[in-house]
Amino acid sequence: SVDQSVYTWVLSGSLQINFGLLYDPLSATLLLIVTGVGFLIHVYSAGYMEDDPGFWRFFAYLNFFIFAMVLLVTADNFLFLLMGWGLVGLASFLLIGFWYQRPKAVAAARKAFVINIIGDFGLMLAIFLIFIQFGTLNYLGVFGALSGSASGGAITAICLLLFVACAAKSAQLPLYMWLPDAMEGPTPVSALIHAATMVTAGVYLVARAHPLFQLSPAALYTVEGIGGATAIFAASIAIFQLDIKRVLAYSTISQLGYMFLGEGASNYSAGIFHLTTHAYFKALLFLGAGAVIHALAGEQDMRNMGGLRSKLPITFWTFLAAALAISGIPPFAGFWSKDEILSSVLAQAGATGNFWFYLLWIIGLLTVGLTAFYMFRLFFGIFFGTYRGKAPAQAQEGEDEDEGDESGGHHAGGVRYNNIHEVGPVMSIPLLILGVLSVIGGVVGSFALFGATGWHPLAGFLASVLGTAPEASIATDWISTGISLVLAIVGIGGAYALYHNGFRYRENRNPLYQLVFHKYYVDEILETLLINPILAFSRAASRFLEGDALDGGSRGIAFLFRGTSGRFDGDCKRATCETMP
Repeated sequence: SVDQSVYTWVLSGSLQINFGLLYDPLSATLLLIVTGVGFLIHVYSAGYMEDDPGFWRFFAYLNFFIFAMVLLVTADNFLFLLMGWGLVGLASFLLIGFWYQRPKAVAAARKAFVINIIGDFGLMLAIFLIFIQFGTLNYLGVFGALSGSASGGAITAICLLLFVACAAKSAQLPLYMWLPDAMEGPTPVSALIHAATMVTAGVYLVARAHPLFQLSPAALYTVEGIGGATAIFAASIAIFQLDIKRVLAYSTISQLGYMFLGEGASNYSAGIFHLTTHAYFKALLFLGAGAVIHALAGEQDMRNMGGLRSKLPITFWTFLAAALAISGIPPFAGFWSKDEILSSVLAQAGATGNFWFYLLWIIGLLTVGLTAFYMFRLFFGIFFGTYRGKAPAQAQEGEDEDEGDESGGHHAGGVRYNNIHEVGPVMSIPLLILGVLSVIGGVVGSFALFGATGWHPLAGFLASVLGTAPEASIATDWISTGISLVLAIVGIGGAYALYHNGFRYRENRNPLYQLVFHKYYVDEILETLLINPILAFSRAASRFLEGDALDGGSRGIAFLFRGTSGRFDGDCKRATCETMP
């Protein structure tokens, strides 16, 4: 590890804050993901945004996003982590609202910014408590002082506040609502947010602060519980989505839940391992979705797709590789990282005998089946069956021009089947590279399932920072892996049975279906119970302050001074007259 202090920013009494950069195995791993996957997304974006009038502005924002994330993962203290944390939020605001002419894009950008401010506030409070307890904000200084006098209650408070920040940035319950709406930005932005930058920040922070979390079982249980609940909650919603980008958005929320599930089980390297493999296949899924959207002139609704495998062969095969990876099919990358997490949770349950951990393991397994089902529902809906798209003339009839399509504010124009073609090399080469990584990217942890933990290159690389995870027995590994693989195959089989001839959608009035289809009405409940009352109070306060209080006060003061000045003026005149000869 190298902790390089660049300069002293604040020096006041005992308070000294240095701007420093920390290079260790954890920051190196994240740097490779951010810059490597980020570079491929940049290349893809050059083709995707080629005809957009905001091309240069887009790349300025995109590079600012990468800079902010690099600062976040290389900062050597909590204060400069906060700076990178805030700049990442600002960059996401600019990119989600890139097409600012569209009201939905502007609303989505504001929503993301406001919800992330909640997390920023939690992080700031945690930083205040850290300084009060340890007298420093430097990572190494804080972690080196943990054997001192810091109380258990203070450590738990710090960890829970840190996790509030993580939950907001990484879209965990109950602060997940901004991420699906973030799909209003261009597809390369979605790929960058979901795979290489913003949402991975929360997983990184828990791993970075793991010495604190290890001293607070309550905080770890919270991380693990919320991660498991988010994983199955988001997966259940993804099953019924019709917009291909929203399916992937809820998929990201679910997979992030897996990462927190692993970290809550004290296997931090497994969380980072899944973050790494997820970056490959999720970037590929979004860029593949972007290729489909690009080929269909902005169409995002699965009901208007189908039969595209012969028209988009590169997209078809790379999308298949990513779908198999996220579903946990061997030897694809997601299989190794996901099953290491599930094995860790099962080993934790066996070691403690606690039903809570067995329940979390079962939730993780069920999420595997749901993930495989909704991913192949998406895959078959796009590439199999017959083409269901509208002809250009039909597409222009009665379309709402703000339906979240990728046409920069205009409705999807509709494309005739014979006119559909594969994307050019600038966009297809990143797909192929990510496709290879989605196949072989799990090799850095593939031996862990055979009980040979010494053959886990990534865990060994991270061990100097994250320590070694509790070992699961070979039997535990194979039991967990076998069941999850069966469930993944069942999920794929179910999707094949229902959708291999193409996507068929019909309205379902079943109350349970409607509940999940409408995302459990979380947005509506929050809007009714929280947002609308706050807006009503704000409007009333604004009317009062700007009308009665401010204007009335200013008029009252003016009246008072006018009366006083008139009286004073009369007194002066009388005094002047009396002194005149």
